[in-house]
Amino acid sequence: MRGFKKLCWMALAVVAVLGAGCGGGGLTLEEQTRLVGSYRLPQDGVPNNNAPVGPFCCTGKTLIVQAPDGEGVLGHAYFFGWEGQAYNFEGGSGAPDLILRVSGRSTLDSGHVEEEKGQISFTAAELKAGVSRRTRVGPLEYIVTVDRVETLDYDGRPYFRMDSLEVSVDVLRVKG
Repeated sequence: MRGFKKLCWMALAVVAVLGAGCGGGGLTLEEQTRLVGSYRLPQDGVPNNNAPVGPFCCTGKTLIVQAPDGEGVLGHAYFFGWEGQAYNFEGGSGAPDLILRVSGRSTLDSGHVEEEKGQISFTAAELKAGVSRRTRVGPLEYIVTVDRVETLDYDGRPYFRMDSLEVSVDVLRVKG
């Protein structure tokens, strides 16, 4: 019996670890009930290819947030922009800050409606694996967590290597 209990606890631990890797792992139980979807950027983004994807244009990649129950497109997340002076370094480009633009339909009812826009920002000094920010846009809440990033100092300021950035995006419905 003692060996069986130990085996059950080990199996439960494995299930918990595997489940946490599938997105939404850091969400509370209440937040999990509001979860629309968990995504990875840039992997799950659609290339803009010098054209609009949703409300965002022209380079980069845009995530299309689809409702799991057939409501269509609920919003978008654009990967990514910056405001400060970017530079080309040996091995790639770097920027001093990061802006992820997000949008959500004004209402979640069906039909064509305008999308409200917002953003989530980080400075390069703040970018570290595990750092998370959230914002509300219309009836959606976006939670962006940095999964991977490489940083460097240039002329006394921190920058992040643009091609090293990977983030997780959890999209939730706002509490009604």
